[in-house]
Amino acid sequence: VALDPFQEIKTDLNGASKTEVFACPVCYEPLIRKGPPGMNLPAIYRSGFKCPKCNKSFTSKDVFLDLTVTSGMKQYSELKPARTELFRSPLVSFLYERGWRQNFNRSGFPGRDEEFQMAQDYFQSVAGGILVDVSCGSGLFSRKFASSGAYSSVIALDFSENMLR
Repeated sequence: VALDPFQEIKTDLNGASKTEVFACPVCYEPLIRKGPPGMNLPAIYRSGFKCPKCNKSFTSKDVFLDLTVTSGMKQYSELKPARTELFRSPLVSFLYERGWRQNFNRSGFPGRDEEFQMAQDYFQSVAGGILVDVSCGSGLFSRKFASSGAYSSVIALDFSENMLR
């Protein structure tokens, strides 16, 4: 997904800005952002986000921004599939980054470098925009996309907090 990096719109809410990049997971309205401007990690981490419609707030958590429905909740119960929960384990996240993913080539994947080049070729038409890596896992390819310099910003999303760490 490529987005225009200049989509941020100033509002008259004491220097807050409305951004079309992040939306509320509850009501899908663009979030109001309070904090320093810019689409870089330090600015995002020091920002607070709030939905103008449902009034839910979102803040950064350690090294990532928590934009889930459960953000800020102490307790949340929902039936969760075992395979989803497996990837939330710190041990599985550690093993995925340090060997599991690298062995995908045994299952017919061409290898990280070739897969990355295939993705770069596919995303050529959106070069210079914001790349959103949904279900990024440990960020293996997100980091490659960011360091390639082909995009103005790379946003990495994953359900697993441990994968994001």
